[in-house]
Amino acid sequence: MGGNGVFENYSGVAIPAPPPFDVIPPDQGGGCVATGPFANMTVNLGPVAGNIPSVPPNSRPDGFGHNPRCLRRDINHFASSVTTTNFTLALILNTTDIEGFQTVLQGQFDLGLWGLHTGGHFTIGGDPGGDFFTSPGDPAFYLHHGMIDRVWWIWQLQDLAVRQSTVAGTLTLQNMPPSRNGTLEDVNDLGVNGEGVPLGDLLSTMGGKNGEFCYIYE
Repeated sequence: MGGNGVFENYSGVAIPAPPPFDVIPPDQGGGCVATGPFANMTVNLGPVAGNIPSVPPNSRPDGFGHNPRCLRRDINHFASSVTTTNFTLALILNTTDIEGFQTVLQGQFDLGLWGLHTGGHFTIGGDPGGDFFTSPGDPAFYLHHGMIDRVWWIWQLQDLAVRQSTVAGTLTLQNMPPSRNGTLEDVNDLGVNGEGVPLGDLLSTMGGKNGEFCYIYE
């Protein structure tokens, strides 16, 4: 995946969370990635969320206009402090229902805690890796989210009969705007990837009624 961006002196990136997690502190990168397989790579979408001040703003208010610029990274030791083996093991062993698992995974922001998901994004950092909405623009994103899927799979295996068919949360991100709770019957729009599929058919790595998936992790 290559390494860090070149060092850039900036004060940090503000995010909407309570202290001490309201700012992603700067580390030893922040500038364009100049070495490795993605040196001089161009990214095009974003930024949407808070980012390094020198990143060119997007021409569209939603951040999804065409905005070519270099791939930046700021590999962040502060963020990686919540993505350790101990945090991962505690998440798997100490949460027994899907709502608790999701809450700890995402982050308990009212307690000033980032979770594995949030911490992984900000560990990659930079642009677009540190932006939740456009982070797939950094190839390292896919390793991070592959690991998130693996952790969920391991958590399911602790009580497979129950945990492979349980969901929690509303239909909208962070319940904005307010919406009802999701169900196994709610159809997920797969866009260009095919017809919509009920959520219940997407909870097993080995299945779904139409064989949506067929993989396991080691």
